[in-house]
Amino acid sequence: MDVRSATLERATELIKCCKVPRLLDANIEEAPLERATFEHFLHVLDGTLPTVFDLLAEHGPLLTGYDAYNEDDNVEFKAGLALVIAEQYSNAQTSDGDEDRGHGEVYRTSKASLRKRITQYYEGHELEHLLTDKGSDRVWHRLYEHYRRVLSATEWKYHPADVTGFVQLVELLYGPYTLHVASPPELNDDAAAYILSVGITLVEFFEPAYRLMGVRLFCMLLGSRHRPCMRRTNIHRVVYSNAKKLVLKCNQEHFLEALWKCFYLYVELEEADRKDFTAWSTVDDIMEMLLNGLTFQTKLDMASIYLLYLVKLLALDLPNYIIDGLDEIQSIDRKCHLYEPVCEQLRQDCLDGFHNRRYYRWLHQIIQLLPHEAVKCQGTSREHGRYCHGVNLLFILVTFPVEPEALRPTHLGMQTSLVEFINVFKQYEQQQSALAAKRSSATSDFVYNTKALVSVSKTMLVFLTTLAPHYFPDHPAMASLGQKLADDYADCDSIMYNCMQSLIEKLR
Repeated sequence: MDVRSATLERATELIKCCKVPRLLDANIEEAPLERATFEHFLHVLDGTLPTVFDLLAEHGPLLTGYDAYNEDDNVEFKAGLALVIAEQYSNAQTSDGDEDRGHGEVYRTSKASLRKRITQYYEGHELEHLLTDKGSDRVWHRLYEHYRRVLSATEWKYHPADVTGFVQLVELLYGPYTLHVASPPELNDDAAAYILSVGITLVEFFEPAYRLMGVRLFCMLLGSRHRPCMRRTNIHRVVYSNAKKLVLKCNQEHFLEALWKCFYLYVELEEADRKDFTAWSTVDDIMEMLLNGLTFQTKLDMASIYLLYLVKLLALDLPNYIIDGLDEIQSIDRKCHLYEPVCEQLRQDCLDGFHNRRYYRWLHQIIQLLPHEAVKCQGTSREHGRYCHGVNLLFILVTFPVEPEALRPTHLGMQTSLVEFINVFKQYEQQQSALAAKRSSATSDFVYNTKALVSVSKTMLVFLTTLAPHYFPDHPAMASLGQKLADDYADCDSIMYNCMQSLIEKLR
């Protein structure tokens, strides 16, 4: 055997030793994963994988390159390396919660130097090139052969590391992140169907970490890159029908966030081009689930997810808006660093002819939620300020782009909710003003929250000066209030508070 063949054979045997073995005593349904189960494997891994990386450094072209005359020689090694990197890689920034860390870390190396090298291989595009460069089709063929064997209905519960590895490889190759290759691989129908089957298997399992990985696969399938495949196969509708079953099982932030991302991706794919809003649609089903969730959610972090996707749904027909790119309410202050100019433009666009007819049937119910959402904003943390920004966007998107004809006949409950919403905010603003007067210094959170309140006040001012006659045709005091505020904004607190109190009594 020549040196080349001996090196390749040695590397192939070594990488096999680094693959997490099949569970022997009990599967994940029968017993929780414990690090002690993998103690012997981890000892072998820590001693073997550094040698593999040394061989890669010395013989990279031989082990991971492409040779037209010996194209099958290193396929087994490359597939084995991909399997090992995928199951050993752990990204702390995008971790899926304590459950995933718990079940994933039990079979991952704890050596800092080795974890760093694994991360470099995964994030530094080496794995990406391994899976996309010339000859990668043979690697993927071997990978799919492996996964079809170990992730079958009777086997997958004995291979927790392969579940994690499969999800991470699929997300790397087909996910939303830009690949550093000239032509990213297209998802074919067979691969999509198989990924769907694995996703369904995972979401039907009782453990949250596996359900979450199933939803991650659903989100990948619904990504914008794969819309032609989804429309050819109708896989997106199967995804939606399975995702709906999970709504009542959402009791953790990471899972809730992934599930609503899945719903929103489905709406973008299936409903964004709809022009006739007279018939009940999937968007209405999703809106109903969303409003029910927001109504009964008292935890701010969970409510923020519902609020975010309510805002994104309401902005569905407003193209090229910064709202489209928000991935969490908490990111509003990162991505909308010019938040008030964005709001000003949004207010103007919603007054200049855009009509959100898709959601007219939900107008009353959403407005009835506004006072409750205003109460959730009240607090001293930055999270309260961010939520306040989100409620401001909600108020604009639900009340501004409405034709006067859609508000007839006038609805007493809706009027009462609007008055209560404005009143709650103004009382809160007065409280914050009183607190500010007593402060000798202000924290960044206090300043941020105050800016949020100011932005809401500006929205209310525009609402009262421009839209009040439509919403309160029998109460001209609302319109005159808006004009008074415009003429004398400095005295807006007392004017608004007194007028709100008077109107509440009238509406009651």
